[in-house]
Amino acid sequence: MDGKFVLEIPEMIDIAPAAKRMAQTKKHDWPPGTVIISADSHMLERDCWYDRVPEALRGKVPRIEFKDGSYKFSLDGQPMVPDELAVTLCEAMECNPGLTDVQARLKDLDVEGVEKELIFPQRLFGLYIMGHEETREEIFSIYNEDIAARCAEGNGRLFAVMIPNFWDLTKSRASIARIKELGGRVLMLPNKAGKDVNGKRIHYNDPRMDPFWEAVSEFEIPLCFHIGEAIVQSRAGAAGTSVLAQMQGFRHQWGMLTFGGVFDRFPKLKVVFVEAGICWVASMLHDADMAYNSFPTMMEPKLEHPPSWYWRHHCYATFMTDPAGLELLERVGPETVMWSSDYPHQESTFGYTRSSIDAVFASTSVKNAQMILGKTALKLFNMA
Repeated sequence: MDGKFVLEIPEMIDIAPAAKRMAQTKKHDWPPGTVIISADSHMLERDCWYDRVPEALRGKVPRIEFKDGSYKFSLDGQPMVPDELAVTLCEAMECNPGLTDVQARLKDLDVEGVEKELIFPQRLFGLYIMGHEETREEIFSIYNEDIAARCAEGNGRLFAVMIPNFWDLTKSRASIARIKELGGRVLMLPNKAGKDVNGKRIHYNDPRMDPFWEAVSEFEIPLCFHIGEAIVQSRAGAAGTSVLAQMQGFRHQWGMLTFGGVFDRFPKLKVVFVEAGICWVASMLHDADMAYNSFPTMMEPKLEHPPSWYWRHHCYATFMTDPAGLELLERVGPETVMWSSDYPHQESTFGYTRSSIDAVFASTSVKNAQMILGKTALKLFNMA
């Protein structure tokens, strides 16, 4: 180590806030047959709830309004973040026109060579931190309707991630059916599930959740977990600490599904782990197989395959830039990896997207790179 940054893409060093970046223009052609798909991008929610719920609920659903130089997002009259942080978010990324304006967004995609995007929420993750159980059915069903309408403005280039009802198993199937009707391509679950409709804590590996997994499998729609729900701490170094903590991966969620036998019971289930990179996967798979062999009398239920088998047959992970992960590609499985721009976040590739794509081509074969950069996402999310 010589005191320099270990980033391998020069444009990442001293880069401007996302709200002030310019899309990176074309440098050269990629190999024939290349299709670039972002498996993780974001769009700021509209103030879509207040006018769509009964008057008695209007004080209990989220509001999002632009005033005093930032987007104010509140629930039950309580702000999601302090005003000064809201201003910081606006200056850093949320005032990028592409986060709210579809046409401005498509112009950036055209410059950077991205054909299609999977659209995740922006501020909605905060509802997993704040209390929202009383109105979550209204909150998420209205959001699903609204994001479907906004993605339709993209003329076949934007595809929505939606939130199903996972807390009331009597309504899960109908919820997923409606998402399918709306054109949702992925179901998103919180990393920490919270409580069910009866006030009991939800555990994804609890067999009582099987009606939910059965409905997901029936409709053959992948589901995902995404970083961004947890703020680790608020003192000195909070931003760096939070990013590091969330980029550790999804060992807990994957472990529950794998060791809990969920994949054995529902062999059609596909799960995507979003925005934590890919290098964590290789060590997790080793540790999972080690644990299964080291504690044979304690493993219940018994699995039909080695734990690592389930990754290659059921799971995927997304990354923006991850040179260490790309070096471990054969351990992770190139067919399980998808690139994303994370547009237009601070950590997104916006401004150096083409360089990040070149880095994938430089790290592996053209066949693998084309799978990672678009072909896997096209097939998994039915984006054709």
